[in-house]
Amino acid sequence: MKIGKVVIALAIGGSLVLTGCSSPGGSEGEGDPASESSAAGDPTAEAPTGVVLPVTAEAIADMGPTTLSVWADGGEELTMAQLIPQFEAMYPNITVDLTLKGFDDLMSTVVPALSGDSAPDVAQGNQGYAVDGTLVGADLIRPLDDVATAYGWANSYNVSDYGQFSWAPDGSSFGSGTLYGMSPVTEFVGVFYNKSKLADLGLEAPQTFEEFEAALAAAKSAGELPIMMGNSDKYPATHVYGVIQGAFTPAQNTRDWIGGSAGSTFNDPTNEQALNSMKQWADEGYFPKGFNGISADDATAQFGSGDGVFLIGGTWNAGAINKTLGADAGFISAPSGSSGASAGTGSLGLGWHVSSKTDAEPAAIAFVAMIMDSANAQVFADLNRIPASNGTVSSSNALFEEQIRGAARTLADSGQTYYFDWATETMYDVFTASLQEFLDGRISAADFMSVVQTDWDTFLANR
Repeated sequence: MKIGKVVIALAIGGSLVLTGCSSPGGSEGEGDPASESSAAGDPTAEAPTGVVLPVTAEAIADMGPTTLSVWADGGEELTMAQLIPQFEAMYPNITVDLTLKGFDDLMSTVVPALSGDSAPDVAQGNQGYAVDGTLVGADLIRPLDDVATAYGWANSYNVSDYGQFSWAPDGSSFGSGTLYGMSPVTEFVGVFYNKSKLADLGLEAPQTFEEFEAALAAAKSAGELPIMMGNSDKYPATHVYGVIQGAFTPAQNTRDWIGGSAGSTFNDPTNEQALNSMKQWADEGYFPKGFNGISADDATAQFGSGDGVFLIGGTWNAGAINKTLGADAGFISAPSGSSGASAGTGSLGLGWHVSSKTDAEPAAIAFVAMIMDSANAQVFADLNRIPASNGTVSSSNALFEEQIRGAARTLADSGQTYYFDWATETMYDVFTASLQEFLDGRISAADFMSVVQTDWDTFLANR
């Protein structure tokens, strides 16, 4: 979890080509992430030296018996159990040595591991400065613009989503520049709702923010708790704010600020408007009494037992909610504001990176390409992981099907705004604590924005 989707077949024909020239097409090449999105890549940047065609079975066979070291988050266990045998069957001379680590353990060890003499060939990182920024700045992971072009990722993924893995070469900012990673799945914050309660109110699932606010008012008038929320862990309120903010502030503005784009600011009238809307919700009793003393797990459990019409939470909450609320559990992506876009907190999953030190580069590239191959999207869906590729998948789980539709809408709208805590190495503590203070009425919206922007300014000035 972060507190913080035309099918590509892995090509077998051709050969592995290494070249000192730019990837084919240069700044005008179709599918080149550096040319297709000014938000995700610098259109003036040259593609890095590297592959110009997909890696071939022949090229990998020429490597002889090889062990490919792969480090991944423990949540990848079931996915790797399916994809690694597929990879080893395609390339019989390659043996994948998989190391799975818990999230916190992976985040604390992947940087020193990739900087060491026995670095893994492929490893997952994490968007933001603490991990990916450090890996990029220390030149520990290989640029992937050439790989994205060779494998045509832009035909299967929204190029606007490259930004979270695209960095200035020194790791000083992200959101544009060179692509260093990619993920085939997505997680995001949306709105769970109780179907029976909503039907009793004579309402359908809201699609716009105006409809959402009307539904909240109707629930309150009927004596129902409009939104179940527990914020003793401090981060859940940031997710609620992210959904509200997405209806007011253009998603690109938020991504630019989080990525450290020069001239960005959180001191924006639309951000203040969103803050004041959230405070009004709190003052009108749309959240439970004492919500700052209720844990996120308890809030999810209470919603699952029928307390509350809505719960704003991450897709990772679906399992627990589906288990308790069952057929009454529904889900929508963030309701759209005046722009018509569904926007709010969310991102792709942990990025897959190729070590800059690997001596098994063809196999490492082929491994990441297999993971990104949208032909495997159903594999992810079957494991209740939401594919990020632009394809069609199905599920027998009704709630998961709604999440897939919600993801398709948000991704098509380029609506994922990342996570506020990515903005600086200290932003998690600053943002969560200050938002809790704001909701308690101890500081104003202007105070909140000032504290947050000061942390951003200080961090960027010292990078």
